[in-house]
Amino acid sequence: MKKPKLRFVTQKAIEELTRDLNFVFDLENYQDWEFIVGKSENIEKYIKHYNFEIDDDNKFALMEIIIQAIEEQETDNDFVKYSEIVQELLSENFQLHEHSIFYWSCFDNENLEDCWRITPLMRSLWEKRNLG
Repeated sequence: MKKPKLRFVTQKAIEELTRDLNFVFDLENYQDWEFIVGKSENIEKYIKHYNFEIDDDNKFALMEIIIQAIEEQETDNDFVKYSEIVQELLSENFQLHEHSIFYWSCFDNENLEDCWRITPLMRSLWEKRNLG
């Protein structure tokens, strides 16, 4: 399977999204920033901001925050609700989020029970685009 080109969250995106979304975070140490700063209860705010964001680096970083927030949803109903919204956004912007889709697909693990909750959705998106 061909892996997508690596893509990382940029310092500029971290600074701009921290400012725009009032994230509280020490910018001196930003490893895994995109997985730490978001709060699951703010997912609608993040999705709304994504829909108005024009900068690709910011959209890429924000999508990582959104996906992590989906993972942390406490109810199955909310998990499904936000997964469906994000599935559409990822499909529309597949090339921008190709690395994220591949990463969250967890292809290095055959046992889905050892993967993230969102892995089946990500695998479906990946396979539709790359096998279909």
